[in-house]
This record gives sequence, C-alpha cells and structure tokens, in this order.
Amino acid sequence: MHSRWFYLSLCLAVILVRGAFADEPNAEQVLQDSKSLSSAITSAATDWARWRGPHADGVADGRNLPIRWSRTQNVRWSVKLPGWGTSSPVVHGNRVYVTSETEDGEKKSLLTLCFDRKDGKELWRDDFGLGVNQRTHDKSNLAVNTPAVTDDALYVAFGNADIARYSHEGELIWVNRYIPTFGDPKMAWGYALSPVVLGDAVLFPWDHHTGPCFLIGLNKQTGEIAWKKDRPIGTAHATPLLVEHHGQTDILVPGKNRLTAFDAKTHAELWQYGEGKGPYNGEIIVSPVYGDGIVFLQLWRQSRIHAIRLTGSGKPPRPVWVSHKPGPVEPSLLYYRALLYALRDNGVLVCLDGKMGKEHYRQRLGGNCNSSPIASDGRIYVSNNDGKTFVVRAGTKFDLLETNDLGERITASPAISGSHLVYRTDSHLYCIGRERGYLLASKHNRFFVE
Repeated sequence: MHSRWFYLSLCLAVILVRGAFADEPNAEQVLQDSKSLSSAITSAATDWARWRGPHADGVADGRNLPIRWSRTQNVRWSVKLPGWGTSSPVVHGNRVYVTSETEDGEKKSLLTLCFDRKDGKELWRDDFGLGVNQRTHDKSNLAVNTPAVTDDALYVAFGNADIARYSHEGELIWVNRYIPTFGDPKMAWGYALSPVVLGDAVLFPWDHHTGPCFLIGLNKQTGEIAWKKDRPIGTAHATPLLVEHHGQTDILVPGKNRLTAFDAKTHAELWQYGEGKGPYNGEIIVSPVYGDGIVFLQLWRQSRIHAIRLTGSGKPPRPVWVSHKPGPVEPSLLYYRALLYALRDNGVLVCLDGKMGKEHYRQRLGGNCNSSPIASDGRIYVSNNDGKTFVVRAGTKFDLLETNDLGERITASPAISGSHLVYRTDSHLYCIGRERGYLLASKHNRFFVE
C-alpha cells in the first residue's frame, strides 16, 4: 500500500514539474496525464476493503472528508436496506458491500448486498441460507461480521459462524458452515469476529466456551480447511490483526485473556502476552491496533489497556505501559498521530499519550456507543447509538468541531472511501461527502480528485 502511494506521488511530481517548467506546455498532454493520475489516485483511495480499513486501524489521511452533515445536507446518496445488521460496509473500487438479516415470521434470511459507490444503485443481492440459528444480543443480530474484499473475491461471514466467498458479480463460490463441523456451542451473543485474508488462506478462528478451539485458515479457492492450530478453550469476538514488522509478518490473535502471535507463513506460535486466565476465560470484543512499533490491546472485556512494543526474530514483545483505568467493552481502540483514543461504551472519549500512557483528557460526548472511531486529516469521528457523529479535533486538548445527526441508531463502524464517508444505520446506507471533490493544482492545470 505504501509503495502504491509512493508511485502515485512520484507521478504527480513529474506532471507538476513538466507543467511548471515547460516553455510551452502541451495542454492536451498535461490534461491527459492529470486525468490518468486522477483516476489512479481515486482507485487507490476508494478502497476500504476490510474491518477498520486498509491497515486495520481506522485511519485514512488526505481525503478532505466532510465535518458537517444531516439526513439531507452533504448526503451524496442513501438507500434503504432490507432488514438490518451491525456489520460495517466495505468498499472496493466502485462497489460497496454490506450484509444484512431479514425476518419474515419465523424465517430468517442472511443477505449479502452490493451497491454502486457513485449513486447507491443496488447491483446484486444473495441469500445463501441461514444455516444453524444462534441466540444474539437484542442490539445485534447475525449480520454482525464485517466482510473482507480482495481484487478477485468477496468474503462474508455471519454470527452463526458461516463464511462464504463470492465473486464481485455476486456468484456464490463456496460456503463453509462451522457449527455442523465443530458442534453447536449454543452461542450466547453470536460470533462477531470478521474474516482476515492472508497470503495463503482466509483466517476465521473458532473460539468458544465449550471448545475445542482452533486458529483456522481456509483455502481461498475451495473454502476447505487448509490448516488448523489448536487453541485453549475460551470465547473471543475480536478480529485478529495482521502486522508487518522487522521484516516479518505476524498474526496477532486476541482471546483467552492473552494476545497470541503466530507466524503468518509457517503458522507457528511465536509468543503469548497476558495471564492466560480470567473472567469469561478472556472473552474479548475490542480488536488490537498497531502503530509506531507498538500494539495497543485489551486482554478481556472492560479491562485495562496495554501497550507492548514488538521485537524481531519471533521474540516476545516488550511491555511499555498499562492504563490506570479500564478501556472499552466494544468499540475498538484508535491510534492516531502518536495519541491513543479509547471510546468507552457510555459515550466517554479518552485520549492517552501513545508512548507513555498519560491521560490527556476524558470527555463525555453522550449516548451509548458500540461503533469504533475513525480518523482522517486531523479529525476524529465518533458515532453513538442515537445516530449522532461527533467530529473532534485530534490532539491533546478536547475540541468538538461538529455534532451530526442521522436520526437513526449507528452501531456499525463507517468506511472511508475517497472523500466520502459510508455509514450504515439500522435501516439505511449513507454516502456522505462534500458537494465537490478537492483540487490538486499546478501552474498550468488543475483537476478534481474525489
């Protein structure tokens, strides 16, 4: 991803230099170069292809996102969804994908839906069957897992531990239903973690209180189990984190009151951090986040926040700090510009120093919160269950810039796509953006970038 942006930046520099220093710049050629670069940048910037975005951290800078909107202001389009759910939308190119659950009497349907990113037109939908039903919390249902999309596939999962692969055109390639294979654990609140795409497999762990538990990699072409690693018994709803550091790639898996690292290539267990026991045997919802060499995590629900620095050669991490007060139960942590933001479930936003753990502020925004915060261009976006999104200036001092109300519950985390925000409320999908794109300009030309 970083190399892709370096290439685009280099192309832009070439265009600007050529336009600025040519004695008689070829206007037609400069315009054509500008359009080509604009298209490339737009394509690179539109993707939000997995839980919490390109780097699984909820951050995307250089987007010129709106800070003010309502149900009518700065809404590029909105569509009413069939049924409802709490899974977050993902974006690949000009397509937005989201899952939903509908009910007709006692019949439930689990849907995968695809919309055009430009105008919200529904392109396709598919119901691949319910599988084994499971109990869920009143504020959620089985459409709780965020999809993952690649250049050649869309992977969706649901709260009954069903996972499937689609083509971008909506063809169902395969379905794997875990419960018939591993037994019915009679889940209390559904199974909420999201799939992670690796180089050799799709990661979809199986962690539950009844056991046995496994870290599982599925063959991307067939959906069959490609490899499986034994795990201790215990429930986990947090999505694993893929981290590149010190020339290696690790899979960091929360749960069991610990964080466990596996080598992404060999799947060998590298280390464990944490006590390995605790309430609910380590039930965890908050996903870890990585930045500046440090992983920020919680070991079980409503526990204190830990900061650990990763080392190389498969060695255990070095503890950096532990917060004095508990972190969130559900919203995942946000690390942005050397600061850690923790959104408590009661609507309190906490800002901590990333290196030292010092608390800079603790501010009540209002309302209960389940959605995870995102950040862009020096601003933090925080949504609550009342449908309000608070835009806060990033920094050590609390500064509320705007409060925006969509008038309907928000529990899903938003996607950033180009200069737009894609929000999922209980019944609608919204694309929110400024009236026009922002400009990149040179001496002789300028062009729009979404």
